[in-house]
Amino acid sequence: MSILETATAVLRLMALRQSEVTMTDLVEHLSMPKSSASRVLKQMAEEGLLVRNSTTLAYRPSLLLLELAHIVRSSTPLIEMCAQAMDTLGTETGHTGYISLLDHNDVVVLRVRPGSQALRAMTNAGRRLPSWATSTGRALLARESDAQIRERFPDGLPVETPSTAPIGGPATVSELIRALDETRRQRYAVARNEALSGVCSVGCAVADPASGECLSFCLTFPSSNLGADDIGHLARRITSHAELIGRSLGDAFWTTMP
Repeated sequence: MSILETATAVLRLMALRQSEVTMTDLVEHLSMPKSSASRVLKQMAEEGLLVRNSTTLAYRPSLLLLELAHIVRSSTPLIEMCAQAMDTLGTETGHTGYISLLDHNDVVVLRVRPGSQALRAMTNAGRRLPSWATSTGRALLARESDAQIRERFPDGLPVETPSTAPIGGPATVSELIRALDETRRQRYAVARNEALSGVCSVGCAVADPASGECLSFCLTFPSSNLGADDIGHLARRITSHAELIGRSLGDAFWTTMP
């Protein structure tokens, strides 16, 4: 591994952990020999990429990286950050990904990232689906208070036509609020056989306080393909990407995580 690849691995570890790192962290998480870990941290500090905490002796990103982050932030809108996450997740899992937004009480698909799996769940960009019966929709709704949810649905959840009716999922506002409570706790939403028959999806939502944008992204797959443990593992991978985006933007939903 070249010094550039090693330095990149160190920075990725910091981004994933959202914390300073020590030589021990590099040994444990990157399987790096102690001598190499010590050397690369020292070199990165000497080149101005890292700063060492004189008290804890751990290393943190330098002001140079912070200045560069501001450039990235100003030139990369939220949708592109979500698209990059979808590309990474799609490559890793082979599942189809979607980026959506909330429009009144519908969730609207903005972008589709086709998967490579033989069995793929596909919905076209521009498709509207009931927000309460999708993972992306519930991830977005979960950012609102219970009172706001009741204001959205003063007459209860709409009754869909037979051709578009969700197969499962919340049937009342009270059931929806209970589902949103679970989404807030987990930081992700799961929808199985709801807006689309035979489809399971796992989604998260992120917001940009500067622009006021709020988008959600998800991975979808045939509901019969994965078990509960598999879905939980997939949810953790999606959530880690959402957290990185949210924290980089100062999204309170993610920066106030316990």
